[in-house]
Amino acid sequence: MRKPDWYEQAGREPFKRNHFDGSLADGVKRRMTTNKQASSRIKWYAGGAAAAVLGTAVVLASLLPESGSSPSPLPPGQLSTSSPIAETPSSLIRMTDSNNGWSFGAASVRRTDDAGQTWTSRTPPGYDASRFVPFVYNEQVLWFVVRPAGEDTNWTVYRTADGGRSWSAAALPTQDSWTVPGINTAFHLSFLDEQTGFFVFGSDPAGGPVKTAFYQTTDGGQTWKYASKIAPDGTLASTPSGMSFSDRLYGFITFFNSTDSLPEIYETSTGGASWKRLALELPPELKDSVFVADLSPLFWGKARKEGVLSIAYRTKSNEKAGVAWFTTENGGAVWHAVRNQAEAPTVLSKDGSAPQGFSPRTASDRTHYWMIDAEAGALYGTSNGGSDWQMLYTSPQFRNAYELTFTDSRTGWVRGDGFLLRTEDGGRSWKEFAADPAVP
Repeated sequence: MRKPDWYEQAGREPFKRNHFDGSLADGVKRRMTTNKQASSRIKWYAGGAAAAVLGTAVVLASLLPESGSSPSPLPPGQLSTSSPIAETPSSLIRMTDSNNGWSFGAASVRRTDDAGQTWTSRTPPGYDASRFVPFVYNEQVLWFVVRPAGEDTNWTVYRTADGGRSWSAAALPTQDSWTVPGINTAFHLSFLDEQTGFFVFGSDPAGGPVKTAFYQTTDGGQTWKYASKIAPDGTLASTPSGMSFSDRLYGFITFFNSTDSLPEIYETSTGGASWKRLALELPPELKDSVFVADLSPLFWGKARKEGVLSIAYRTKSNEKAGVAWFTTENGGAVWHAVRNQAEAPTVLSKDGSAPQGFSPRTASDRTHYWMIDAEAGALYGTSNGGSDWQMLYTSPQFRNAYELTFTDSRTGWVRGDGFLLRTEDGGRSWKEFAADPAVP
């Protein structure tokens, strides 16, 4: 199969919207417009990584539909006449509970308080979906950072504390020349509470040795202070894929690729003042695999001590792909691999090509996980921490799913090209909300 002409440029890691600028970004966007199917995108990047150091599947999260059912595609839902918007939620949905959530569209930020029945515009000045990363804390408080549009503008962090009725903006100071506009960088934003937040930059490996910079705030994002590098320049093989903290001291930054096929995850126990590579005890049955740390850990509870970490893998022979799951009870100080990893679902190679793996996937607590076989459109779930898995649903729609969130073990959302679905029973039945197929 012929590789796209942008394959070599895209390089050694999966596509992320904020990884590329300039001609490379334009080239990728043109081709994405002609083929928006998520599974196709993943397939090319898995192949590219296999040709270099490792293969991968891009993942945000995952969801479950009705067990044993194979329905015909659901008809698009209709917005009620009282709906305050004409456009429907776009590719990023962040639900904070069963009723409240945010959507980030191509030209707008919108909020719902009725489980997605209606969406109200809360778009701040300066919003640009092509250059932003959000972090939703709850139904009232969120931040997002916007990449500079030109040499005369700064990185800007926007914040609302009243559900988007008003917004404040603060400049994010940068001290490194590689973070200026025109230089390819990936960036992630994370907040532990309404005052304590973190921001990480990573330079594109296509531009030379990977560089990183970590910033923090203690006043809700009004001011930011440079804290550290994640690793010495040139140590890392790829840009960051995610970041999360369990408390003010313990935090984790994941990276897509590594130079040794092991998960590239860095941890701090000093609030970001210093970092070291996380030493995970990998399941022995997966020792002949290449790992991709494409998702940062998830933490729950008021103390945020319980957490789940999922890491994609592919056997070096390209025979199969799967997910290794780990749990913690102490905020990430110690991680344990879940039992029966060898019995977990896997995706097998077809015609000798590298399998795509599971994308997306997610967890709602230490016992409930979900993941999608993107090639088959099959949903798998476990309710006992990965000891047993069940295929819950198959549907062509889920081959195009690219985002999932569960707010608890029963309430979840899945987003894909032209559809937004909600479940209230752990994925065993679904309701479709209005979604515009023209929205990217």
